[in-house]
Amino acid sequence: MEFRYPLTHYVYRRFSIPLARLMLSTPITPNALTVISTLLGFYAAYLIGTGSSLPGVAVLLLSQVLDCADGDLARLSGRVTRAGAYLDRVLDRFVDAALIIALIALNPAEYWLVGTLAITGTFLVSVTRIMAEAVGAECKVGIATRDFRILAIMLGVLSGEVYLLLVFLAVLGFVTALHRMLHSLRQMW
Repeated sequence: MEFRYPLTHYVYRRFSIPLARLMLSTPITPNALTVISTLLGFYAAYLIGTGSSLPGVAVLLLSQVLDCADGDLARLSGRVTRAGAYLDRVLDRFVDAALIIALIALNPAEYWLVGTLAITGTFLVSVTRIMAEAVGAECKVGIATRDFRILAIMLGVLSGEVYLLLVFLAVLGFVTALHRMLHSLRQMW
């Protein structure tokens, strides 16, 4: 689990659980935290897309801590709902897209194609799991978890190697999607 979710295990949860405990006595709901996390993710994408790498990564880190805190708060307060889980997963995809669009915006002439492939690969990782689970297959395999992709984005942005980052995200996404497809089809045949 630590390998597939390095940021969640080693960073986010160290802050999100205590933060969720503090919020238990406030009127803040898990869904409100989900929305705040999403807005911060959009702001992080804006900062990254305008060349403010370090502030962008810092805001993205805060966004992801809050993205964990919403689920922690839901579990601690007994307010886990299907609607909350759905909202969280869908809004995560919006942030994923915003981050890659921000990377493309840094040099659209050079990054548009590889960026489009990175968005496609990123979405295929989620879609292959969703579709497998919709027909009753278990599909939690593959290295390109959201956590791993966010870590790659943070490191790629900070290093300034945006083109290589986009190539990495594209390849990682397509390889993981193929892995998930084969894994799921084996269960169905």
